[in-house]
Amino acid sequence: MANYSLNTRFELRVFRLMLGTACVAVLALTQTVSAANPTEQAVVSEVSYGQPVEANCIQQIGYQEACPECQDDTLKKKREALTAEMKDAYKGVFYANKFSYLNDPLYDGPLFIGDSFKGMLDGKLDIGGEYRSRYHHENNHRGLGLTGVDDQFWLTRGRLYANYRMTDDIRFYTEYLYADSAGESVTPRPIEENRGEMQNLFVDALLFDTGTAKMLARVGRQELLLGNQRLVSPLDWGNTRRTFDGYRATLSTKNNDLDLFYTNPVNRVAATSGANAWDSSNNNQSFYGAYLSNKTLGETALEAYYLGYDHNDQNFSFHTVGSRLAGKCDELLYELEGGLQFGDNVDGSSHSAGFVTGGLGRKLNLKLAGGKTWNPTVWGWYDWASGGNSILAAPGDDSFHHYFPLAHKYNGFMDLFGRRNLNDVNFQFMTPLGSKVNFLLWYHYFFLDKATTPYSVVMTPYNSGTAAVSKDLGHEIDLLWTVNIDARQNVLVGYSHFHAGDYYETPNVQFDGNADFFYTQYQVRF
Repeated sequence: MANYSLNTRFELRVFRLMLGTACVAVLALTQTVSAANPTEQAVVSEVSYGQPVEANCIQQIGYQEACPECQDDTLKKKREALTAEMKDAYKGVFYANKFSYLNDPLYDGPLFIGDSFKGMLDGKLDIGGEYRSRYHHENNHRGLGLTGVDDQFWLTRGRLYANYRMTDDIRFYTEYLYADSAGESVTPRPIEENRGEMQNLFVDALLFDTGTAKMLARVGRQELLLGNQRLVSPLDWGNTRRTFDGYRATLSTKNNDLDLFYTNPVNRVAATSGANAWDSSNNNQSFYGAYLSNKTLGETALEAYYLGYDHNDQNFSFHTVGSRLAGKCDELLYELEGGLQFGDNVDGSSHSAGFVTGGLGRKLNLKLAGGKTWNPTVWGWYDWASGGNSILAAPGDDSFHHYFPLAHKYNGFMDLFGRRNLNDVNFQFMTPLGSKVNFLLWYHYFFLDKATTPYSVVMTPYNSGTAAVSKDLGHEIDLLWTVNIDARQNVLVGYSHFHAGDYYETPNVQFDGNADFFYTQYQVRF
């Protein structure tokens, strides 16, 4: 695997142009010979691999512009695929990043800061990272839920990783994270500060590869991201991100991927007041499971899973069996995910719960004046997570437990409610505003499943021991503008408003007013 610096790429393109010019000359000579002796045309025009000389030159040179007469659809599609790889190089977990497009001579797209640190040491080492800064202005919801507390502050985060492929069978990956908060008037949330920590630190080993199946084993600290992140996510919205210590094995075949894992969640230490403590795993909590993903359906996602969570500190054990289906049928977009949860509650009783999420969408093709088209996307969603009957609510009660999700993505950008004892009827409207700006409008109506209590995103009840006077939690509207500066940089500008429902008239509920949230974020990856 080669690494291309700016100078090297410039020299390579000059070399391609020279060869392309030679290609044109050969083509002209071929045409001249053809006119003089048609019998000799095949001999001259097919010089190697049984391909016409102009196509062969282009494939070897990878520079179609040198032969404007040659319009090779295959090369065009290849370049489009490489551009798509460039845009999708950074994944939800950085240990899955892919930069192989940089080593393809056909790639003629833009270069970015940090590209020269990919494919070093003869293609064995990639170094990269991320810088992110976000401003919050929170009205009446600083903390968890509606609190009546206002605050404004800056969150900053830096990530730096090294991905070293020691051999074809062994890989070492490490990632450092620094997360800080400044300007706040109250204590930051636990997910906002961690001043220096190893986010990932693991070794991968290929156990076997038969040609039809292979198994990869992983040992060490690792982020987990499974499915569409409703139950298992590194929580990228959080400034600190979530991680685990443990073991993982991935069995891959032509048709399926099967992930098996056993981990312990990592306790975050903010490292404030001069403390310099290493984040350690919580051995009193165990998170484990099996996740099966089908690969035979193209763009359609079909997944099935078992997830177990033992919390010895609070004395409960939950197990979830679920599945997910997502894709499109003609113009119709769809997603359906659900699961059954069983086990033992904190009081020793049997746990019985579940969740269902269903959505239908459509990308519209609207004709505008002047022959222009408008392509917004609309979705309608229903989220349900069961509640328990007891008013003595606790994280280990009979309500559904959402495990380790990216709750911010699904149940409102203000993060007021966790997926537990909750109904969420919501509608999305998404549209491009030009070539670099996208706009999202998302409306939610929240109401309880059982007239007991809603729960925060960390599964704590808002009112325990008092029944809710109403299931009506309220309405939230989220507005988000995303400005894509380029494939590695973007800016977010968002505003959210929550209108409190009748539930907040329940005695002992902390605050009964409305809330507002404004934020803006800059992110660059390298």
